[in-house]
Amino acid sequence: MNRILALAIAVALLAGCAAAPEPVKPPEEPPPEPVQPEAEPVDTPKPPPAPLLTGPAAKEQAHKLLRQAFESLNDGNEQKARAELEEARRLEPDNRQAACLMRGITADPVATLGRESTPYTVRPGELLGRIAQRALGDVCEFYILARYNQIRVPKALAAGQVIRIPGKVALAPEAPVAKPAPEPAPAVEAPPRPVSKPAAPDPAVTKAAEEKKRRALIERHHRNAQAAFRRQDLTTAIKEWDRVLELDPGNELAQARRQEALDMSRRLQQIK
Repeated sequence: MNRILALAIAVALLAGCAAAPEPVKPPEEPPPEPVQPEAEPVDTPKPPPAPLLTGPAAKEQAHKLLRQAFESLNDGNEQKARAELEEARRLEPDNRQAACLMRGITADPVATLGRESTPYTVRPGELLGRIAQRALGDVCEFYILARYNQIRVPKALAAGQVIRIPGKVALAPEAPVAKPAPEPAPAVEAPPRPVSKPAAPDPAVTKAAEEKKRRALIERHHRNAQAAFRRQDLTTAIKEWDRVLELDPGNELAQARRQEALDMSRRLQQIK
């Protein structure tokens, strides 16, 4: 009897251990956060456009940009110079110097100046602009002359450097301008004169002034001839070089360029 009771108790205990455990509840998810509405973009006030310059103000600004472009090209900064020249031409469309400098950036140097050239040795103190003025007739041609010689920074031109000058005749060194003679020192105790006569002009000073004027006329006619030759106005170019030779009969550069214009004029006549 006791065995039966003990067996029943053991079976009851085993049945209690085999009972299924209570299910575990999963943790509750937190409620979603409320979506905040996007803030409307606030328009940033734009600065007012710069006023469009006109009249004298536009011309003054164009000349300022032109000077800056000249310096930029002299430093070899072609991109900056191009932007300055475009703005200068917008303000003053008929500015000849701006068009000349822009042509120096965009035109093909060999096609513009020709394949034939002669060597020239740079003298101390010479700038490429001054050489361009003598060889091509205008300072603004300095950059196309630099590109013709593959010079990236024109202001780095050094004395003794050999460059190529377009044309068949070598460019002669610039003639020095005669200095006026010094005035004589006044006498310490000059006797008074009853009637003062005007002093006669010093021949040396007069000669130097006349020579300076003559050189200026030669450069002006040469510059006009070069400009006419580039625009294919051969008649005007030949006349301008004739005036150069009237003032300076031995000017070999004018003789050679005049002959080139004559030859081109004959070829054009034959084609017609």
